[in-house]
Amino acid sequence: MCPQLTVEQILQAKGKALDLKIMAGAGGLKKAIESSELNRPGLAFAGFFDVFSHNRIQILGITEISFLKSLAKDERLERLRRTFEFDIPCFIITSNQKPPPEFIDLANSHNVPVMTTIIPTSRFSGMLSRYLEKEFAPSCTIHGDLLDVYGLGVLIVGKSGVGKSECALELIERGHRLVADDVVILRRLAKDLLLGHSSGVLKYHMEIRGLGIVDVESLFGVRSVLEEKNISLLVRLEKWEEGKEYERLGIEEKHCIIFDVKIPEYVIPIEPGRNLSILIEVAALTQRLKNTGIIPAKRFNDKLIQQMQSADVPTSLARLLEDTEVTEI
Repeated sequence: MCPQLTVEQILQAKGKALDLKIMAGAGGLKKAIESSELNRPGLAFAGFFDVFSHNRIQILGITEISFLKSLAKDERLERLRRTFEFDIPCFIITSNQKPPPEFIDLANSHNVPVMTTIIPTSRFSGMLSRYLEKEFAPSCTIHGDLLDVYGLGVLIVGKSGVGKSECALELIERGHRLVADDVVILRRLAKDLLLGHSSGVLKYHMEIRGLGIVDVESLFGVRSVLEEKNISLLVRLEKWEEGKEYERLGIEEKHCIIFDVKIPEYVIPIEPGRNLSILIEVAALTQRLKNTGIIPAKRFNDKLIQQMQSADVPTSLARLLEDTEVTEI
């Protein structure tokens, strides 16, 4: 899903955080941003346009503004006219610099937005780049619930009506935090990094059958919600199927692939009497151990094998364990 981002949307979303103020070219605020990359047009101001990345946001710092002011007025006007012949989305002037009057006039006549900020160039570029990379990252929408459980982003999925929202609500009541219910938007920020968040309309709201729409933030407080979270674990809820083999030991690790990113996966069968919220908590804690290199099931298996091979244990122990029958009452 390719994002549609305009200069106006950047100003609305990050204007306060980046201390952006519109200086000129307000008629071009609907211009589209096509790239997450930034460009500093120093070479263009020097008259070299062969590799001018004009379709990017143009950043002007102390160096660029000082160079423009050092040029003779006629030469500066000619360089700026050639620059504004390109379809430029916008200029952002950092470090509280003031551009020459000709720059402002051309920006207004070509409807190219010019914004200014007091933030230094390097710091501002880093802040804006992080925002743009997130907005331009490949994304998809998944039906499920995303929560922060013991510091891990746990994505709960399953067929409609299986009880995802009810399970998420109980986890919230137990002190964990909701990121998104029903509609989870995933963005791939790096090779092995998936970020999940909610849509703007459904943010911090849940649909509970029989109750309707629940405002989690109003009911449980601001500590019960989270803006976004990296996906660390996927829990798949499914109704118990007679005869289907489910994981009993936990030695074999399962994964699901989303955007070519491997996510650890646990499949939890649902039966009356099973406390799903506790099971998901244990799954999150177990995965935290695995992330540190500790695999409890493998440790238990190694210990059992070691005992079987010990001289103090009968050699028939393995056969005894296999042949033991348990009578159900």
